[in-house]
Amino acid sequence: MMGQANRCVNTKQATGEKMNLDLTAQKVSFSWKDILWGYENKYLGWADVAAYARKMTLSDHDERVFKLSLINKSNILELKPVLEDLASEMSGYSPKNWLYVLLSDVFHRKEEFEDPLGEVEKIYADFDYPEEIESFVRYMPPKDGYIPSAHTYEENIARLYLNWAKYLGR
Repeated sequence: MMGQANRCVNTKQATGEKMNLDLTAQKVSFSWKDILWGYENKYLGWADVAAYARKMTLSDHDERVFKLSLINKSNILELKPVLEDLASEMSGYSPKNWLYVLLSDVFHRKEEFEDPLGEVEKIYADFDYPEEIESFVRYMPPKDGYIPSAHTYEENIARLYLNWAKYLGR
């Protein structure tokens, strides 16, 4: 599986599960800063970066992208400096693309998780408690006037899933 842009990625902190991730088929566009952040935070391995670069060489004729596309076990130490150089051309950074991608992956594979909303809680903590996903974190109080005690457990859970779907559909 190594070397494929859509291989399963170890999501380290977030879900502890494997994630099916084709970086070029996501709803969000990844910048080289996103790729660097994913690599540094162990959401991507060297083979993922190289596979992404191979796909990008079709539209990006930058010599550095070509160099990344040729990364293998024998020259892996060249990866990070080249990736950092590509990423340095972009100012500012927020890992919101990764937040979205991880939440989308868990949502679309929720049947594979024992507790999908528990996975949301892990992601919520790993990403430093982003306010934009509070509406589908079980232990966060609603901010829209919704009163959980006036509803059944099933209705409350259904509402969390609906809020999660709304977030992903934005």
